[in-house]
Amino acid sequence: MLTILLLCLLGFAAAQQPRPCTTPPQWEGRIYDSNEKQKASLRGRISYDSVYHRSRIVDDLQIGTEEIANDILSLYDARIEFDYNFKTKNCTRREITEPWRDFGILPDATSYGEAYIGSSSLPDTGLLITIWGGNFTLSNNETIPYIGTWTYRGCLPVSRTTYSEKYGNEVLSFYDLTVGISDPNVFIPRSECLTEKEYVMRHTLFGTTTKKN
Repeated sequence: MLTILLLCLLGFAAAQQPRPCTTPPQWEGRIYDSNEKQKASLRGRISYDSVYHRSRIVDDLQIGTEEIANDILSLYDARIEFDYNFKTKNCTRREITEPWRDFGILPDATSYGEAYIGSSSLPDTGLLITIWGGNFTLSNNETIPYIGTWTYRGCLPVSRTTYSEKYGNEVLSFYDLTVGISDPNVFIPRSECLTEKEYVMRHTLFGTTTKKN
């Protein structure tokens, strides 16, 4: 009898363990990123695609007193990043050396429970979020601890905070997210970033069909 009871209790405890929800693989919205140690802040719009490991961020970056406006297209599977500077009208093409990092909840993340942003005392006065944390490793083998929050319904990212001894605390927040990709050409580089031959073949080279959810 005791054995049966223990097995029932163990089964109940396992059933109570929170499981990561699944973030939609494609979405768009606004972001705000800040790092006090680097004296840097960024405001921008993001198109995000975890199916084909790519993102596009059109941002206004402030580092100290310097302001920079960029259009950055990152194609992780092709290991290419295109960085267009709105001020200089120049586009820089560089190799991506860091691995793709998903904005979804990582499989090995630790749950820190749930909480309301705002209030739970009245209807429509708060947003229920789930809180998860863990570590990820950079290409230089530096381990970065993080803690992130996602909406309980829909599993959309709300915020992510990371800490590095070298770079300091970085706080990334997400706003006005919509599921899916509104423009199927958003992941095609600007004409300024391509050669004439590449531009003619841009849809063949970069126009992978997007999946909407």
